[in-house]
Amino acid sequence: MSPIRVGIIGLSTSATTDWAPRAHLPALLAAKDNYTIAAVCNTSVASAERAIATYKLAPSTKAYGNAQDLADDPNIDLVVCSTRVDTHYETTAPSIRARKDVFVEWPLAENLQRASELTEMAKQNGVKTMIGLQGQKMPITTTVKSLIEDGKIGTVISSTMFVSGGVNRRDAFPEGLKYFTEKRIGGNPVTIGYAHMIDYVHATLGEFVSMQANAHFTRPVVKITNKDGALLETVKSEIPDLVIVHGSLATSGAPLSVTFRRGPPFPGSEALNWAIQGEKGEIRVTGPGPSLQAWDDNSKIEVHEFATDKVEVVDWNHGEFQPLPGPARSIARLYDLFAKGDEKSYPTFENAVVRHRELEALLNRSDEGQKVSYT
Repeated sequence: MSPIRVGIIGLSTSATTDWAPRAHLPALLAAKDNYTIAAVCNTSVASAERAIATYKLAPSTKAYGNAQDLADDPNIDLVVCSTRVDTHYETTAPSIRARKDVFVEWPLAENLQRASELTEMAKQNGVKTMIGLQGQKMPITTTVKSLIEDGKIGTVISSTMFVSGGVNRRDAFPEGLKYFTEKRIGGNPVTIGYAHMIDYVHATLGEFVSMQANAHFTRPVVKITNKDGALLETVKSEIPDLVIVHGSLATSGAPLSVTFRRGPPFPGSEALNWAIQGEKGEIRVTGPGPSLQAWDDNSKIEVHEFATDKVEVVDWNHGEFQPLPGPARSIARLYDLFAKGDEKSYPTFENAVVRHRELEALLNRSDEGQKVSYT
């Protein structure tokens, strides 16, 4: 079987966030039997050419300066979009219309409507889709899920999470991330950090049948700083910095309570504290941050068996993907599943729309104080 020919949108050498070179590039290069990078598309041909040279891609790699030219290339099978979220629609739609398969980073689009439109467009054009919700397939998630399914703690009766994260400072963003304060952009600590986290929780425990959410602006004014940390300006944020969600899980009826706070944790404390209580025992997952889909080193799974009162540390690792850089490991797992061709084994645009619905319920209806359903 010939390798899947990939066109990457957003493999830049100067972007504020460098997710494509840190995650997608090493994952694709490590899977050279299944994938070959055939093209790079940036905001200009010159930018794409710089990326090809900087990352030492093959001289045959094509450079494009707009999404339509990439879509028109008949020698591209899969288009990977890793740009700022509010450009996902315009950069991905041409390739979907050209009936190319697509892998879009999370969030799929800046809002539910645009995400739904992309999903319907892909369905109408018969293309395969994949969304960057790789936390569903990371080994911590699958290990915890297996422990539950194997009856290690008995029937799940509750789960609680207390999480700090999203940014390095609780009161400021660097100037390149000023858009984290703007709701219209669609990319911010809630739609990225919280959403990635709640997605792997749902992959483990199931979706909410209903939920009640409260979003708070405990620090409504945010500092914008330069690369040296000096203050440039202050802005009023449109994005809550404290999210508290309570809901009932559809699979078990058990309650799930989540508190997500933007910023670092209390000194000496873990940023991620996730407990799953069962009738016979309890699982605890702890780590330096909630973004397990990208940085899960030093994260720990423990099981407390009530009958013996013993606590067991459960081993886990990334297997064949362990040698890759942290951000690339779970991304590489998605690419591996996609290459194997089983569309039920990896997250798709349809999965993304479910998560977008949950975010809309959280961000747009949290002030109603009523239980809402998004599934």
